[in-house]
Amino acid sequence: MLVILTFGSGCQSDNSGKSSTGPRKSVRRARADDTPEHGLKYYEGIGWRYIKPGTDMDVLTYTNTQLLEYVRKAMKEERYNDAKFGAGYFIERTPEADDVPEMRRVVATVYEKRGLEEYAFKEYQKLLDAHPGYKKSDEVAARMYEITTQFLEGKSFRWKLPYQDTLYIPIGSSMGKTSKMYSQVVTNAPFGLYAAQSQYGVGQAHERSFEGFWGIFASTAEYDKATRAYQLLIDRYSRWKLVDDATGMTDLSKGRPIGESERPLQEQIDDMVAQARFRSAELYEKQANEGLYDQSMTARSITAFGDFIAEYEKGEDKEKRAAKVEEAKARINEMRLERARGLQAIALFYEKNSRWEAARQYYAELLQLLGDPSSTDDSLRNDPKHEKEAAALWEFTEKRLSQELYLWRVIDAHGQYKEAQLAEQKNKLNTAHRYYIRAEINLRIPPAEMENAAVTAKLDLDELKNIRSQLDSDLARVQQLIDQQSLKDSGK
Repeated sequence: MLVILTFGSGCQSDNSGKSSTGPRKSVRRARADDTPEHGLKYYEGIGWRYIKPGTDMDVLTYTNTQLLEYVRKAMKEERYNDAKFGAGYFIERTPEADDVPEMRRVVATVYEKRGLEEYAFKEYQKLLDAHPGYKKSDEVAARMYEITTQFLEGKSFRWKLPYQDTLYIPIGSSMGKTSKMYSQVVTNAPFGLYAAQSQYGVGQAHERSFEGFWGIFASTAEYDKATRAYQLLIDRYSRWKLVDDATGMTDLSKGRPIGESERPLQEQIDDMVAQARFRSAELYEKQANEGLYDQSMTARSITAFGDFIAEYEKGEDKEKRAAKVEEAKARINEMRLERARGLQAIALFYEKNSRWEAARQYYAELLQLLGDPSSTDDSLRNDPKHEKEAAALWEFTEKRLSQELYLWRVIDAHGQYKEAQLAEQKNKLNTAHRYYIRAEINLRIPPAEMENAAVTAKLDLDELKNIRSQLDSDLARVQQLIDQQSLKDSGK
């Protein structure tokens, strides 16, 4: 009903008869016939136009110079309907004219003034596509970047009703659309003034897709898209290897890029690259915190924070950067502690399934991760924030490795050997072979530890030594019997 009321009063064509003088005659004929000069109308040589009430129809008779002056004056006086109508008419009438880019900017600016930023963005893109050599392309890129940043900050997209520029329907924010708009800015000028910022915006948009509707419609793939966007920024916009002008030697901290001049706004780009490194590390940290047994993300986070520190510390004004470096180091320790918790959980899982050797390997890695406080400054046990939990983990793990795992392995090996012998007597050769292997693995311990475990478990040490000495021959014998059985079965 709204659309009908809006357009119904003037939605009629005025295309009766032919005119040798083009649009001027058509307009006069419309007046002569008392046809309303507003609404959706068709004009010969011009096409369909929606004419708002009060539009000066004489604009259709102006020369190019008059039309340009008319549009500029309308913009100055904030008569945006007239300005957009005149600019659109100029573009369609003389698409190859030198002033067309200016008229396209008028159309885009009017859309911005009316809160239709997405439509403005598209008009700016049309300008750059149609006029790749436009001298003020940096100004256009700035507007496109600023428009997209508004959507990143939560501005709602709007769908305007056709054939008019004031009525619209809010359709909400969209980080998917926002990331594509940022990508378009980068595509237009990959090394332009706003390229690095826009590439960072791509990553930000993918991250923020989890914020809208509490992340209900977000996919965890957005994490991967964000980190890839940040990695592209790092790869593309990090400083090149530099040549020291004084010595001619390659130097990463001063001089000029090999074969290139210094990029514009290089310091800002360096800062953006640093932020991308930091954000990548934080994303890996988030993913690590979502899954206790997924240690790969924790390791990636630690590596990414380390890369950030290594590069960020090279910059000037180290006092200003010190706080961020310390934060990154703190985050590394957070991730190291998270990784330590994960290693303990995995080791306990293997314990539960009597996989003692696997548990031992994870406990050994856990001790290495915690670090010896007497030999390394970055030991978690030297971190005031984590020293208590780290010390408890160290004590628990050391006890497991020095006493309890050996005890449980010896007890298990003794029982497994008995089970293997029983299975062999019943001709269950595969079962026997499996138990012999487990017993052999569990008895791969130092003699002194086996002796201590035997005493604690009240097992006969000589019997255990005999079992260990016999296991190789037991395994060879059972394997031979299995092979003979297989040959016999295949012969049948």
